[in-house]
Amino acid sequence: MSASTATTWARALGFHTPVLAFALRTALAAFAALLLAYALGLEHPHWAAMSAWACSQPMREHLLSRGIYRFAGSVVGVAFAVGLVLLAQESIWVLALGLAAWSALCAFLGNLQRGYMAYGCMLAGYSAAMVILLHVGPVAAIWPFAWDRLLTVVTGVLTAVCISWCFAPRRRTAVLIAQSRNALAGVLQAAIATLRQHAAPAPAPAPMAALLSRLAEVEELLELYPEGSRTARHTSRAMHWQQHRALDLVYHLGLLQRAEVAVDLAPEVPAEQLAQALESLVQALQTAPEPQQAQALRQCLQQAIAACEAVVAAVQAAGQAVPEVLHALYLLLQAMHSGWEAEQRDLQGQRRPVAHERRMAPLPLHRDWVGARQAAVRAGGTLLLLGMVWALTEWRLVAFGMLGLSVMLLVFSGFESPHRTMAFVLRGQLIGAALALLCQTLVWPWAQSGWQMVWMLLPFALLGGLVFAHQRTAAGAMDTNMAMFILLAPVFPQTGGGTQHLSMALAVVSGPALAWLVYRGVYPTNAQRRLHTLARMMLAEVPALARRLLEEGRPALWPGGSAAAALWQAQLHHRLLRLVRWADKTQWPARGQLHDLGLSLRAMQTALLQLQQWRRDTILATPALRRTERLAVQALQRTAAWGGVARDPRQQVRLQAAWRALSAQPGLPPALAAQALQVAQRDIPALEAVRQQLP
Repeated sequence: MSASTATTWARALGFHTPVLAFALRTALAAFAALLLAYALGLEHPHWAAMSAWACSQPMREHLLSRGIYRFAGSVVGVAFAVGLVLLAQESIWVLALGLAAWSALCAFLGNLQRGYMAYGCMLAGYSAAMVILLHVGPVAAIWPFAWDRLLTVVTGVLTAVCISWCFAPRRRTAVLIAQSRNALAGVLQAAIATLRQHAAPAPAPAPMAALLSRLAEVEELLELYPEGSRTARHTSRAMHWQQHRALDLVYHLGLLQRAEVAVDLAPEVPAEQLAQALESLVQALQTAPEPQQAQALRQCLQQAIAACEAVVAAVQAAGQAVPEVLHALYLLLQAMHSGWEAEQRDLQGQRRPVAHERRMAPLPLHRDWVGARQAAVRAGGTLLLLGMVWALTEWRLVAFGMLGLSVMLLVFSGFESPHRTMAFVLRGQLIGAALALLCQTLVWPWAQSGWQMVWMLLPFALLGGLVFAHQRTAAGAMDTNMAMFILLAPVFPQTGGGTQHLSMALAVVSGPALAWLVYRGVYPTNAQRRLHTLARMMLAEVPALARRLLEEGRPALWPGGSAAAALWQAQLHHRLLRLVRWADKTQWPARGQLHDLGLSLRAMQTALLQLQQWRRDTILATPALRRTERLAVQALQRTAAWGGVARDPRQQVRLQAAWRALSAQPGLPPALAAQALQVAQRDIPALEAVRQQLP
C-alpha cells in the first residue's frame, strides 16, 4: 500500500493524518520507556511511559524544553516530598497540611509564568503529591521510592527525546516572522496616511482596531516561540520590543485622529520622501522572509531611518518642535532594524546571539496576579479539605483520589475554561480506565511472567496513540494514555481482583469529576471572566497611580521618573494586546472600544505624571498658584476614589468637573491645561464606557 493510499484510508476512518504519525511514534516511545524502566528494575516502570507521553511535543525545540522542565519540576517536587515525609514522621495531618500549602504555592507561581516554565511549576506540585500520597511503609522507605520516581522520569524523558528527535521537525520560524512583519506593515501604512493627510488621497489604512488584532495575534504566538532555543528567545525579545514601539506609534496616531489634525510640518520638510521610503519598506515587509530578500529589507529599513532623521533635522532647522509621532516612528524603525538582525540569525539557524543582543533588556510583561491568587486558594483549599478527610478516615482511596485531583487543579488552572476542559479530560480518563480494566481482566491473566505482562501492553499503547489521533477522541486523549498507564503497573503475579481494579479506576476518574465541581464552584473561570479581570486590572491602574502620587506628596515624582513611566507603558501595551486577543476570541461587545481604552489609559497616566511634575517644580508664591494646587490635589483625590465598588453615577460627574475646573486655572501651563481638559472631555468617558461593560 502506497503512502498516499494509507493517508486516504486514515482520513476516511476519521484520523487526523498530520497527527497520526506523531501519536504513533509517541505511543512507541512510551512503550519503549516502560520496557527500559522494567529492564532497569525500577519499581514503577509505567511512570516512565507517562513521562514519555507528557514531554513529547511535535517540534524539536518544544520537545527539549518540555523535557527539561519536566525533569526539573520532578526534582524540586520530589525533594519537597522527601523533606515533608521525614518531617511528618507518619503524621497524616502534617502531610495533608504540607501538601496543600505546597500545591497552593506551585499553583500561584505556575499561573504567573509563561511557556513551559508554568508546566514545570505545576509539575513540582503534583510530583510531590505522587510521592507523598503513593508512598506506603516506614519513613525510611521514602528514599528508594523517591529515587524510583526520579529515575522513571529521567527514563521517560530521555526515551521520548531520543526517539522523537529523529522525526520531529524544527520550529517554523518563517511563519511567525512573516506574520509579525505583516502586522508592522499595517502600522506603517497608517503612519504613511498620516504623513500624506494633506496630499492626494491614498488607499485607506486598516482601522486601528484591526491593527491591534493583528498585533495581538503575533503576541499570542510569542508565548511558546522562545522555548528550547536561545536564539529564538532573543528573537522573541526583539519582537516584543517591536510590538511595544508599534503600539506607541499607534497611540500617537490615535491622538491625531482624535483631534482630527495632521502632523504640522513646515513646507521645506521632506515628508514625502519619508512616506516613499516607508512605502518601499512596507512592500519589503510583505514579501516572504527568504534569504534573497534579506538584504533588500535591510536596505529599505536603513533608507527609512535615514529619511526619518532627515525629516527630524529639517523640523529642527525650521525652529519647530519634533512631533511625538515622528519620535515614535523613529523608535519603531530602530526596533525593527534590531529585530531584523535577530530574525536573520533565527532564520539561518545560528545558535549564539551577538554581544549587543545579550544586553537587550526584557520588557515587563503582564502577569495574572488575580488568577494566580485564585488558583492558589482553589488548589490549596480543596486539597486541604480532602486531606482532612484522609487524616480522619485513613482510607487509601481518598489519597489516590487526591492525587488525581491535584493534577487537575494544578495543570489545568491556567487553561482558558478549566471546567469545560474537565469534561474532555473525564471522557479521556474513562476511555483510559476502560482500556486498563480490559488489559487487567482479559489479557494479563494469560501472562506467565512479568516480561510477558510488559509485552502484552504494546497493543494498548498503540491504541492510546490511535485515540490521540482520531477526530472524535482527540480532545482529552492525552489523559486517556495517562490514566491507562497509571493503572497498568506490570507486577507479576497480579495482586488484587477485579473489584480492586475497578475501585482504583474509579478513584482515578474521580479526579476530573471532582475538579469539574471545584472549577464550577470555587472562583469559576472562563474566557469571559479572564477578559473582565484583565480589563479591571488595567482600569484600576489609573486610581492606583493617583493614590501613589497623593501618598508621596509634593516633594518627589514617581520613583524612577521617566524610566518607571516607560516600564508602565510597556506593561500596558502587553496587557492591551492580551485584552484584544481575549475580546476577539469571545466576541466581546465592547471590543471596538479597546483602542480608545488604550489611548485614554496612556493619556491619563501622562496627565497625572505631568501634573505631579508641575506640583513638584512650582513654588506656590501667589494665590492663583495655591488655588491651582488645591484643585490639582482635588483632581488626584477624586481620581484615586474613582471606580469603587459602589459605582456611584455621580462619581464620574464630580471627577470630570474636577479636571475641567483644573484645566481652567491660569496658573497651569497651557499644554498641561489642554491635557486636563482632554481628560475631562474624552478620557474619563472612554474609560467609564468600558467599565460599564464589565459585570
